[in-house]
Amino acid sequence: MKRARRGKPVNLYLRESDIEKIRELTAFIAGNGDRTSDSLIVRAAIRAAKAGSAFLNAYGAVADDDLRFRKE
Repeated sequence: MKRARRGKPVNLYLRESDIEKIRELTAFIAGNGDRTSDSLIVRAAIRAAKAGSAFLNAYGAVADDDLRFRKE
């Protein structure tokens, strides 16, 4: 029997608005008849993401809001 591959645990720092978006996506999946987890939602969102101007704009917005990357 082939052994399932396991992911590596990581720490993510999420704001309340990020968690709300995950809950919204979870509810969408549930409304389509599937039970899921936060991990599956985040992985699906990453796989659905495409490099381009929309991603660059989203990155800029979160980077501006992140205290670890404050520009002086």
